[in-house]
Amino acid sequence: MIKRLDKLEVATSDLADASSIYEKNFGFSVTRLEDGKSASLKVGGAEIRLVTGPTIDSSSEGMIGLWLEAEDVDQVVANFHIAGLDAGNIEIESGRRILTIDPKFANQVPLFIFDRKV
Repeated sequence: MIKRLDKLEVATSDLADASSIYEKNFGFSVTRLEDGKSASLKVGGAEIRLVTGPTIDSSSEGMIGLWLEAEDVDQVVANFHIAGLDAGNIEIESGRRILTIDPKFANQVPLFIFDRKV
């Protein structure tokens, strides 16, 4: 059902410091993005996106989004219904159908499952 990990979003209060940690400690090449509020690094076919902003402080640092690509989001919704759970609505954005899973169903992790069947 799930094909691959697409992106992991991590909040940080200090983008330069977080980028430096990934570069120095793990040898990743970190690319600062044009928005000035995020940076990106690739791990295999997946991306780790470092994100900062005015509402992020050191107490709110950590994972803010896990993005998984599925073959068919409708299948994911059907499996949720079989389990007696409400999967939520599918929204279309940037050529993808995106299902936002309530964190209470994903161990408090903000989870987004998408396919490209637009």
